[in-house]
Amino acid sequence: MNPVLQFINKGDYSFDEGVAVLCYYSSNGGVNSYIIRRRDKRALDAELARLAHNPYLRAPGNRPMPACLAGSKVDAPKKREIEAKPAAEHAEKPVQEDTVTFLDLKRHETYKPEDLPTPMLKELWMKNRDEWKELQYCHAQMKQANSDAGRADWRRKLIEHQESLKERWQLFDKEMERVKAQASAPTLDEDYNPFNDRSYVSKALKKKEWSDEYKVKIQQKVDTLIGHGVSIKDETVQRLRERGIAL
Repeated sequence: MNPVLQFINKGDYSFDEGVAVLCYYSSNGGVNSYIIRRRDKRALDAELARLAHNPYLRAPGNRPMPACLAGSKVDAPKKREIEAKPAAEHAEKPVQEDTVTFLDLKRHETYKPEDLPTPMLKELWMKNRDEWKELQYCHAQMKQANSDAGRADWRRKLIEHQESLKERWQLFDKEMERVKAQASAPTLDEDYNPFNDRSYVSKALKKKEWSDEYKVKIQQKVDTLIGHGVSIKDETVQRLRERGIAL
């Protein structure tokens, strides 16, 4: 019986136990390192499941068997073209706790776009929803890649999407707090001078591209101008609307 399948069939196992088995049998250092660093239990389960269905799986024979595999029947090792890295090598490296999980990045499912109070928040929500789909695609392609180079490339793309989602959700939260605060306790500065905000918006319209963070800042400037009753030229209003700014 496949020893990894035997291990899985024993029942629930800890993340560290699963990693020990993965590093014992898997020679894919890139995927192993990714799982260890991100502490991604779902990715770990998927890799172990893949190993469990490998009829040619063999014990490496060059390092001690993990304690959690005690009692498993393993075949004699065969010579491998690519030698697996020792589990001890991974164990010596401190594992960084991942403060952002896939569920954190999947937050779009906790909101209904029609319930969001502003078009800007809806836009950020839609971008996060769409990028989550891209992240899922990269994750699936990474697991199916048939070479280390291919896996590394998909892993790089996956991490880029993770960071992008993380930053955009942080921006979403800040904007949500601002909108709620403005709605609950609107305040007007009697000494407000619109010159700086007008100038900022005018310069922004000369830029070809806006980042999400920059666009949110423009929306805040426009909201402040409107909130203080400052008139905006019709031409400027049209150009702002064409760039996705709500007026």
